[in-house]
Amino acid sequence: MDPAAVLVSAIGAVASIVASVVTARTTAGTSQTKTEADERTALRQIEAGVYERAKAFYEATLTRMQAEIDRQAAQINALQRQVARLTRQARDAGLVPVTSSEDDSP
Repeated sequence: MDPAAVLVSAIGAVASIVASVVTARTTAGTSQTKTEADERTALRQIEAGVYERAKAFYEATLTRMQAEIDRQAAQINALQRQVARLTRQARDAGLVPVTSSEDDSP
């Protein structure tokens, strides 16, 4: 064999090995980058799910609170009507009801 041919073959073999190593590293880097991107996407999906559950809980709580406020408002109105009716009955019976402010309480 010609020494020049051996040298060219050796250079070709080294070039092939270097190309294989570069390709392997690039593939590994790309694979790692894709894995990281997939992890970020999965994390975003989890966070979106958590947000939606929190939003649903918040809205349900607001609905319950509004229903409770409406119930109490109706109860207050009923009590005010009852006080007015009892005051009228006391006045019609000739009694003078004692009225006091809540600020005058001892």
